[in-house]
Amino acid sequence: MKKSRFKETQGIMKIIHPRPPLKKGGWGDFRLNDEGFTLVEVILIIVIMAIVIPGLIAGVSFMTGSQVNLLGTTTAANLAQEELENVIAKKMSSCGTCGYANITVGAGTFSAVTGFPNYENKTDVELVDSGLNPSGTDQGYKKVTVTVRAVGVGPSVPNAVLISLLTNY
Repeated sequence: MKKSRFKETQGIMKIIHPRPPLKKGGWGDFRLNDEGFTLVEVILIIVIMAIVIPGLIAGVSFMTGSQVNLLGTTTAANLAQEELENVIAKKMSSCGTCGYANITVGAGTFSAVTGFPNYENKTDVELVDSGLNPSGTDQGYKKVTVTVRAVGVGPSVPNAVLISLLTNY
């Protein structure tokens, strides 16, 4: 008599799946009592890790080294904006030492920013013509360049440079 693929257990019919015979020996040996890894597998994993991990460490090191310090960069940009606004305010003001004529032409030197000991700024003023080309005479245009740099504020704080054009009108 042929064995039925169905078995009745407590009034419920269940399908019986016969287990395929297990292979013995060779690379396809998957016995139910196998535990752990073979020596070849362990050595293979160590070799793969020895190749992959240094590459990952180098990548992470490069990424952290090239990151920009956002707080330092924002602070430098804000200080440059403040200095440029001071120059524009001096040009617009009508005090005795203010106005367009009193914006001194020349290259500035870096000096400490008050209240921010790790930042330095400089303001360069250059005479230019209407095409923004350097000019030896005042034609009513001055190019103002404000540069703020961070000194000792951690990694990767680029200089903040703002440029504006002042007119005698």
